[in-house]
Amino acid sequence: MSGSTSFALRVAAFYGAIFTYIGIYIPFFPPFLETRGLGAFEIGIIMALPLGARILATPLMTWFADRSGNPRAILIAYAVGVFASAAVYLVTRDFPATVAVTFVNAIFLNPVMPMTEAIALRGVRVYALDYGRMRLAGSATFIVGNLAGGAILAATGAGFAAWLMTGAAAALVLTGLMLPQTGSEEGLAERQAGFLSSMRAAANPLDLAVMAGLALVLSSHNLFYVFGTVHWAGQGINSATAGTLWAIGVVAEIILFAWSGAVGARLGTGGLVFLSVGCATVRWTAMVFDPPLVALYPLQVLHGFTFGATHLAAMRFLGERSGGKGVNSLQGLYFTLTGLCGCLVNFAAGPLYETFAAGSYAVMTVQALAGGALTLYGLRAMRDKWVSTP
Repeated sequence: MSGSTSFALRVAAFYGAIFTYIGIYIPFFPPFLETRGLGAFEIGIIMALPLGARILATPLMTWFADRSGNPRAILIAYAVGVFASAAVYLVTRDFPATVAVTFVNAIFLNPVMPMTEAIALRGVRVYALDYGRMRLAGSATFIVGNLAGGAILAATGAGFAAWLMTGAAAALVLTGLMLPQTGSEEGLAERQAGFLSSMRAAANPLDLAVMAGLALVLSSHNLFYVFGTVHWAGQGINSATAGTLWAIGVVAEIILFAWSGAVGARLGTGGLVFLSVGCATVRWTAMVFDPPLVALYPLQVLHGFTFGATHLAAMRFLGERSGGKGVNSLQGLYFTLTGLCGCLVNFAAGPLYETFAAGSYAVMTVQALAGGALTLYGLRAMRDKWVSTP
């Protein structure tokens, strides 16, 4: 097996473990909390903690990985932290303990994704690997986590979810130990730089404009994530059909990732942004009009572009901008911006949906267009700056 193939397979396996954990956590952790006697208000607080930890801790955690000189070892340590904290759920019973464990779990889990993206982008840079084909393993195992987790918990009860999460976290540690040794591309001076100076070095104002624009496009999905299934239920669409609609979106994403190298090479970062924002405009505008079930299937296919193309554009941009230096810090900063935008949309989603119902998707259309405009402005300004620099 060649070095490039081995690199790709090991990174794909780690992506798979991450998304298996997430695929269990997102749908089945709230029902698990109910088995511990927690009410809706308490569950809401607990489910908000990961976003808070993402905003507060992830930039520091990823900066520390760059500073360490051995980001792979730090990533494995974070995976161990995820496993250890997930295992504590097996014995937690009361609200304060669950809050503490969830916050610790989120502190360790949140930096895992951006640091994995940094390793994958190194493979793109060094071995000319196709990023999307490594990343699609995550999308595929997310579906597996949903389906297999649902089947197991249907037989065992929601309280067994903590065991599934612990098992998935153990797989995260094992696949982490198999990750390729990437070393550090930071010089001594860069590793010794403080947090704020590292952040300033990692991203200039135009970088921030592009990342913020992409975060706006991605977070235009959050209204759908929060109320999409609820609204469909109001239209008489049952849970099984809703599950199929969600799966169609993820499958479309997988197909795009499988061909991401060719698509990205043809369209470039700006072209991917045009594609994603164009599809988002069609998708969210159509959702305003409560389309019938037959129209929802092709609209869900657009998820492959509204999410997938935006994500590919972000990874192309971050890979090009980092050049291997400060890559974990830059990924962590972008990950934090997406979390912040998502958090704000989540807060606004309730009042919007309560007031406008399906009409609130019009706000998501405007948000996606604004995000696309900001992203393209940043990309254009960077290009003009590079051209004018002697």
